[in-house]
Amino acid sequence: MGRYSRRLIGGYAALLGAAALIIAVVLLTRPSGGTHDAAHRAAPAKPTAAPAAGAPSRSGTTAKVPPAPRQNRVGGTHAKKPAHVAPLPLAGHVKPWRGDGTSYVANARKSWLAVYSAPRPQRPSLFLRNRDTIGSPRALLVHTERKDWVRVFLPRRPNGITGWVPKKSVHLLKNPYRIQVRLRAHRLVLWKSDHVVLRTKTVVGKASTPTPTGMFFVTDLLRPHDPNGSYGPYAFNLSAHSRVFFHFAGGDGVVAIHGTDAPWLLGQSASHGCVRVRNAVIRRLARVLPLGTPVLIRQ
Repeated sequence: MGRYSRRLIGGYAALLGAAALIIAVVLLTRPSGGTHDAAHRAAPAKPTAAPAAGAPSRSGTTAKVPPAPRQNRVGGTHAKKPAHVAPLPLAGHVKPWRGDGTSYVANARKSWLAVYSAPRPQRPSLFLRNRDTIGSPRALLVHTERKDWVRVFLPRRPNGITGWVPKKSVHLLKNPYRIQVRLRAHRLVLWKSDHVVLRTKTVVGKASTPTPTGMFFVTDLLRPHDPNGSYGPYAFNLSAHSRVFFHFAGGDGVVAIHGTDAPWLLGQSASHGCVRVRNAVIRRLARVLPLGTPVLIRQ
């Protein structure tokens, strides 16, 4: 065999080896599929202890939020955080629970959840990390469904914003609980399916720092360091954001439902926007409410 033939065979062998290596990398990094949808009762949220470095703010945030990464890891590859390519829709006047009082929660399957402005393949408007900055699993209240897509409420400004996610990217869990807060009446009502199981007094936002109205959902269950402090033993962060506080104590003005060390204020408008309840009530809620529970706040 001539010197030229040996070089040619060697070149072919090198090309075949490179091709095999590329195929192996593609197979190893390809995301797994699956379209299984769960349709059962959502499990109650497990409380997340507040990190030692932070303290709850007036808005319910328990720790300084770390800066957003310059690059997001999605599907095994690094990609820059996408620009906002299309306006995300607002929810409008919709109640996400069915006739029997139950709603659905969309739990993200993977480390990142791509959110779209419409139910069609296109460039995502944003990615949501799973888990969130507090460390809670990403659980979103379902607005509506359409074939292979799910419209969900988002825990972002402006209040009431929604987006679309592929149904295969989430688990759908049925939730029998919902909360209604009436600001003028200073009243919180807990429903299970179509039955009222709790009515209780609240403290809500004062005139200069009002509690926002609209349809929201529970994003985090937190356990403050001091159960006898101003936030009580537990706090539920909501998808609601204050219209007054945009930055406070490292947070972005998140509104919460939490306990209180001043029960004599119940029935008054005296908070910075959060909804306060008795400590016994917040303990009861912490035992049963799943992340993603709808919270309707009305005047």
